[in-house]
Amino acid sequence: MKQAWTQDEINFNGKIYNFEGVSTEPARPYQQNGGPLLYFGGYSPDAIELCAEHCDVYLMWPESKEDLANRMLAVNARAEAHGRTIDYGLRVHMIVRDTEAEAREFARELVSKLDDDTGSAIRDRALDSGSLGVSRQARNRDFADMEGFIEPHLWTGVGRARSGCGAALVGSVDQVLSEIESYQKMGMRSFIFSGYPHLDECDYVGKLILPELKTCSLPHEYGRVPTTTPATPLGNGPRR
Repeated sequence: MKQAWTQDEINFNGKIYNFEGVSTEPARPYQQNGGPLLYFGGYSPDAIELCAEHCDVYLMWPESKEDLANRMLAVNARAEAHGRTIDYGLRVHMIVRDTEAEAREFARELVSKLDDDTGSAIRDRALDSGSLGVSRQARNRDFADMEGFIEPHLWTGVGRARSGCGAALVGSVDQVLSEIESYQKMGMRSFIFSGYPHLDECDYVGKLILPELKTCSLPHEYGRVPTTTPATPLGNGPRR
């Protein structure tokens, strides 16, 4: 992929793919100076090593801030070993309302009709159910309080009914914004927000949170966005 984004030909011999003199013209990206940013998540040592060597943004699932900070330090150490620095991001669900009481009430309502056997069945049929990252999300639930919180505004209840990312920021507008700001101060510049029901929570976050966030464009920060539209398939060039 990196050859396709930075060279005129692909020449590669590996365990699965073997290419010689393949034109990169159909795969040349809109982003210049290295191609699109690579976002990557994974908790195993091999995953961290791969990200440290090749990727631009390391994405994490919600844990305590102490655990997140330690994970960032570990990934940074491996990136430094490859002579690189990378960015960090967080994938987290959201339940934001005008007041904390409203947000917590909705969190309780969201899982009020869920029994644990059904939740386990939902999680177990997911393709990532046996991954190290998912086990860490389960560990969060083990250390949560009676209402499912591992920190004042980080609620693990959503993980009772799904695999993968299993926690949500829950609180008022100011509380959720404060939590996001604290993550930003830790060094995170990329966020993936979601919620349930999808459209309803998207509306809350779009109206209450996004207008107040200080954001940046990582492709611009990395110098990947061209000043003029390039003659590539995703620019002015022909598509095949």
